[in-house]
Amino acid sequence: RNQAKSFLHNRGITDWDIKKYKIGFCDSGLYEGRIIIPSYDDVGLLNYFVGRSFVGEKMKYKNPNVSRDIIPFEWYIAWSKPIILCEGVFDAITIKRNAIPLLGKFPSRLLVEKIFMSGITDIIISLDNDAINEALKAAEYFRKQGIHVKMMYLKDKDAADMGYEKFYEELKKTKEFSPEELLLNKINSL
Repeated sequence: RNQAKSFLHNRGITDWDIKKYKIGFCDSGLYEGRIIIPSYDDVGLLNYFVGRSFVGEKMKYKNPNVSRDIIPFEWYIAWSKPIILCEGVFDAITIKRNAIPLLGKFPSRLLVEKIFMSGITDIIISLDNDAINEALKAAEYFRKQGIHVKMMYLKDKDAADMGYEKFYEELKKTKEFSPEELLLNKINSL
């Protein structure tokens, strides 16, 4: 228990975060030595979970063999406010407000549908530096649908590495994604 809690605290996860997100751990069985971060749908039902090793296993993540066509952390999302799309659960927990982890680099089909059905007008995309091309594609797609998009270019760190305060300092500097920016990024990637 202490090792799991220490692992979370070292990642900037507070006791309040642990309670809010109902984070647990396994000390035996299939997910032994893993932190378990559950995800809940809009009515509070479990729709997925992430298992992250806290004992230094080679395979960091061990997730259930179920569909990822979900909206992770939907229970915590206010669809009337701007949303932040980020890569992983630790990023979303660090961001704290209206953050949806993509569990990868692309939004799920269900998430895209919900974004359009909810009438979201503002999206912030904050993917890791190694996912810049995917982030640009998502930004272009949502912008073409009339949604205001801000792109955060995270150089060497993701939101979880930056921490809450540094993340929001960077967010304040972030401007709306423009067609010129898309063109420049396409040229630079040639």
